[in-house]
Amino acid sequence: MPAVPPAAATEVAPITVIIPTKGHPVLLDDAIAAVHREMASGAIRRLVVIDDGCTHDETRASIASWQAIMGETMLALHYPNGGLSAARNRGIKAALAADPDIDAILLLDADNTLTEGAGAACLRALARHPDHDWFYPDFDFFGQKGHYIVDRDPSLLFHAHLNICEAGSLIRRRVFEAGIRFDEAMKKGYEDWDFWLSAAAAGFRGLPLAEPVLLYRKRPASMLSHSHDLDGELRRFLESKHRWLFSCPKLLALEAERFPRYAIIEGNSAILCTDPDHAEPITLAELERRYFAHFAEPYAHHAPSLLIVLREGVSARLKQARLLRNFLWICERRQARRVASDLDLFFLDLSETGHVISNDCGNPERPADGMVLGLDGLRRLAGWGDIGWIRDVERAPNPHPVSSWGIEIDGMSPLPPQTDSAGELMRGFLLAMHRSRFRPALEQQWRWREPGGASSRAMAVEIPRKLCSGGVVFPLLKQPGRKDIGLVLPIFDFGGVEKVAASLARELAAAGHRLHLFVASDRPIHGDGWALQSFETVNWLPDPATLDWSGPEYMGTAEPAWGEGMERADLVGLLGSMDAVINAHSAATHKVSDRLRRQGVLMIDHEHLVERSIYGRNYGPPKLALAYEHAYDLFLTCSHGLAGWLNAQGMPRNKLMPVVNAPGYPIDPDRVRTVLEERGRAVATSPLRVLFMGRLDPQKGVARLATIYAGLAQQLPEIQLAIAGQAIVDNPVEINMPPQTRQMGAMRGPRALTGLLLQTDVMVLPSHYEGLPLSVLEAQRLGVVVLATDVGAMREAIEDGVNGFVIPEEDCEAAFVQRILALHADRASLRRVSETASASVRDWASSAAPLLDWLAGHWEEPVCRKRQMNAHERTI
Repeated sequence: MPAVPPAAATEVAPITVIIPTKGHPVLLDDAIAAVHREMASGAIRRLVVIDDGCTHDETRASIASWQAIMGETMLALHYPNGGLSAARNRGIKAALAADPDIDAILLLDADNTLTEGAGAACLRALARHPDHDWFYPDFDFFGQKGHYIVDRDPSLLFHAHLNICEAGSLIRRRVFEAGIRFDEAMKKGYEDWDFWLSAAAAGFRGLPLAEPVLLYRKRPASMLSHSHDLDGELRRFLESKHRWLFSCPKLLALEAERFPRYAIIEGNSAILCTDPDHAEPITLAELERRYFAHFAEPYAHHAPSLLIVLREGVSARLKQARLLRNFLWICERRQARRVASDLDLFFLDLSETGHVISNDCGNPERPADGMVLGLDGLRRLAGWGDIGWIRDVERAPNPHPVSSWGIEIDGMSPLPPQTDSAGELMRGFLLAMHRSRFRPALEQQWRWREPGGASSRAMAVEIPRKLCSGGVVFPLLKQPGRKDIGLVLPIFDFGGVEKVAASLARELAAAGHRLHLFVASDRPIHGDGWALQSFETVNWLPDPATLDWSGPEYMGTAEPAWGEGMERADLVGLLGSMDAVINAHSAATHKVSDRLRRQGVLMIDHEHLVERSIYGRNYGPPKLALAYEHAYDLFLTCSHGLAGWLNAQGMPRNKLMPVVNAPGYPIDPDRVRTVLEERGRAVATSPLRVLFMGRLDPQKGVARLATIYAGLAQQLPEIQLAIAGQAIVDNPVEINMPPQTRQMGAMRGPRALTGLLLQTDVMVLPSHYEGLPLSVLEAQRLGVVVLATDVGAMREAIEDGVNGFVIPEEDCEAAFVQRILALHADRASLRRVSETASASVRDWASSAAPLLDWLAGHWEEPVCRKRQMNAHERTI
C-alpha cells in the first residue's frame, strides 16, 4: 500500500505512548513515571500499557496503581502471553481506536525510560518534518555505560546492513493506517528491524530525532543479546522475507545512488561512479575535499573505495571493447583479495590476436597506463609525512612495492602520444592531498558518542557483497524494461560452442535483452569480427585454475580444482546482477549455480557434446551437468539426440529443451544466393575440391583424415585437398599429409569462411564423436556436400544420400575415399545433393524461438507486483 500523503498543516495532535511489559514488574514504574511527567507538557495525551501475560504480581499491582493516578489518560490491557510483536500490535490497535486524531505513537520498552523534555522534542520533530514518517533516537545507555550515534543521513542501503532504528521510535499514524505491523511469527528477535523494512517497502521514510529522548537500559544479557547470538538465522529470514531489498541489483542501485564506488581520474578530469554509464563529473579539488571529509568523520561522509588514475584515452578504449566494467571489477577484486599492493599498476596494449589478459606484468621500465589505490592505502598516504615517497610514484620501474596486470585489446587504436602517464597523474593528486588545507582535520575528534549505532560510509561497497558471501559485485545497473542475460564459457577461442553462444546472444539481443559475455578463465577472447557485437559487456573471471581439471570426479568426469577461499563468492558477485545465466560448459559456474538460483537468477545450462575416451567411455560436460541438475531451471541441448541422451541418464524431461544448432555465423541471404549460383556454374569442373575444416584435435579424427587424404591423393593425383584449422583442446601432433595438401591454419571471420567454402565441393568430417557441428551446417548452407561419420547428432543434419552422406565408423577411411571417388565421377549427383543441402538448413531465429518463449513466460509479472516494486524505489 502506498504511503499516505503528509498532512498539509504542521500542527500535530498529541502523542500516544505504548509500553508492552512482561518480566519487568519494578522497572515498569520508572517507564510509566517518565511518561506521566511528560504528559504535563501536553505533548503526550495517552499511555497504553499491555500486560503480555506477565507472571509477576507486582506488574498488575503497578499497572493498577498508575491507573488510579492517571485515570482515563492511561489504558491498561491484559492478555495471555503472545510475544513482543503481538503485544505491540494490540497496543497499536487500542491506541488508534481510542484516539482517532492522534498523529503519532511512541513505542517504549518497559525497562527503558524517557528523558526530560522528550515529549516536546517529539512534537518538534513532527512539526519540522511533515514529510517523514518515523523518527528514531540515539542510543543513550544506563546500567552499563555507552552512548552510540545512529545514522544522521539514513539510507536504505545501510538499513539492509544493520538495524539503524531503535524500536523505541516515534511513528506517524499513517504508517499504521497503511497496514504496517510487527510480525507476530518473529519470536527470536529483530522484529523491529523487520517492521522498519516493511515500512520502507511501502514507501515510508525515517529520520533521526537527533535529540536525547530515550534512555536505554543496558544489561550484559537481554533479549537483544540473544538475538545477536542468532544473527545469522535472523538475517537469513529477513533476506528471504524482503526479497525486494535483498538482491544484488537493488542493493547495487542504492549504493550507486549515494555512495559511488570508484573515483576515476583521467587526464585533467575526474568522475565518480559505480556503473560507468552513470557517472558524476567532479573537480579534483572537490574529490580531495570528499576524501578528507571521510577520513575525518567516516560515519558521516562517504568517499569512493577505489581511486583509479588512468592515462588519457584508456577508458575510451576499454569502453569501445566492452571491457570497461570488467576492468573496474578486476581492479576492485585485486584490492579485495589482497592480490594488489598499495599501488596496483595497469598496462594497456594493442593485440592482433584477440583480447588478452595478464594477471602479472611485473614492474617494467615503462610508464603505467593506470594506477589503482584503495581507500586504506590512500588514507595512510594522506597522513604520511614522506613527500619523497610520493614524488617517486611516477618512476619506471617503480621503486615502491607494486603489483601489476594488463589487457591487450584486439585492433586497439594507439593511445594519444605525449599524454601524462598514470604515475604522473597519481603523483599530482597525492601531492595535492599531502599539501591540502584539510589535513589538520585528521587530528581532530568530531564526536562524543561512539559509532555503535552507525556504520562507516566505507561500508557501502561491502553491503551488496553480503548477498554474495563477500564476493565483489559486478558494477552493472539495471535498465528499466530490459533483462540482463549472462553467457558463461570456459574459453572463447571461437570453436563451435563459442559460435553457438554468439549466435544465441544475437537472437536474445534482437528480442530486447542485454547480453553479457563471461569467460571463466584467463584465456584470450577471440571475437572473429562479429561474435562480440551482441554483448553489452565482455568479461573475464581471470582465474587459470578454472581450467585445472584435477578436482574430484563425477561419473568419470573431473571437475576443476578451482573454488577455494573467495573464488566462488567472487563468481557469484560477477553473475549476481544477471536476470538469467546460460552456462555453456563452464564447470566453475556449476559450483555457484545453486547459490545464484536461490538469489532469483534463472539458471540455464547449455550442453553441446558428450565426449568419448579412447576406451569408448562417455565423459565430459553433460556428465557434470547431471550432477548439478537440481541447481538449474532449464537445460538446452544442441540437438534432439543429446536431449534424449540426457533424459535417459536421469534428467527430467520437463527441464530439457533442444535449441538445435544452425550455421555459426551470419551471412546476407543475397550473398548465399550468389555463392550457390557460382557453385552451380563451377560444379562440373575438375579437379574436385575437398576440405577438412575444424579443430586439429584427436576428437575430429585427424589420424583418419591422414589416411583418407593419402588414399585420395593416390587414386586422384589431381584432386585438391585442404585443411583449415588448428589444435585447440589438445597439443598439436605431427600428421603426415600428401604433399598437395594445403594447410591453411585457422580461418577466422565470416568473409574468410565464406570464401573458403565457396572454393570447396566436398567437406569431410571423420570425427570419433560430435554434437551437431556448426561446420556441417555452414557448409550445407553454401551448397558444400558433407561426408561425416555416423556420430553424435549427424543424422539430424544429414539425410544420407539426400543432402549429404553419413559414413559408418567401422573402416570409415575406405568408405570416405570410395564415396568421394563416386562423386568425382558423377557430377550430376554431386550437384543434386549440393542443391538439397542448401535448401535444408535452418536459421537461428527459429532455433531460439522456444527459449525466448520460455524466458518470457518466467519474466511475466502480475500488475500488482509491478506496482509494489515501484513503491520500493523510495528510500527511508
